[in-house]
Amino acid sequence: MRERSRLRAVLLGLVCVSVLSACADPDTNAGASSGRGEPPRVATSPAFHGPWSDWFTRIFENPDTTSAQRDILADGIVTDTEYAGLRNDFTRCLEDLGVSVVLDPDGGFSVRADGKLTEAQVTTDAVPGCEKKTVGSVAMLYEQIRRNPERKDETLIVVECFKRHHIVAVAYTVAQYDKDLADQTGVNWSADDVRRCVQDPLGVVGAP
Repeated sequence: MRERSRLRAVLLGLVCVSVLSACADPDTNAGASSGRGEPPRVATSPAFHGPWSDWFTRIFENPDTTSAQRDILADGIVTDTEYAGLRNDFTRCLEDLGVSVVLDPDGGFSVRADGKLTEAQVTTDAVPGCEKKTVGSVAMLYEQIRRNPERKDETLIVVECFKRHHIVAVAYTVAQYDKDLADQTGVNWSADDVRRCVQDPLGVVGAP
């Protein structure tokens, strides 16, 4: 059972420009107003700096972010060791529920239940619950920084990657990419070279 496609997550981020500010990301919008007024922020973040500082602030101040996750964010860096630890905690959380996990190097994962839980229970309860308690949005932040450390324009760097790998013609524009992405046309979005450009447009991660 494939629970999360890394390509799908990255494409969602590209469509919405900023996953945390424009999309209905569960970590970002959890605790949003339900007609009783906006909830207070549960923590005030440190003064983060750098191209990803707004993401650090949003995640740190999100009511659903755990104290352990804030401890990781507090110094403005998510290290390889911290990221690996969060993912290991996520794996153990699911395994305790009878769900086996295979982690992909690029950040995705696949899961398989042992029969104690239905597929619906795994998808709607087990995975979201373990994500909230362990990786939260911190892992996603790490993955985005890893693939685009200087936070260059996402659309532009993917289009440039397409051109470097001769996926599109030199005259292919950012506007055409936006249309193709929205319509899932123009290129073969399931092709390996297309997936690599979307997942790792700068070639810094080495996504499979």
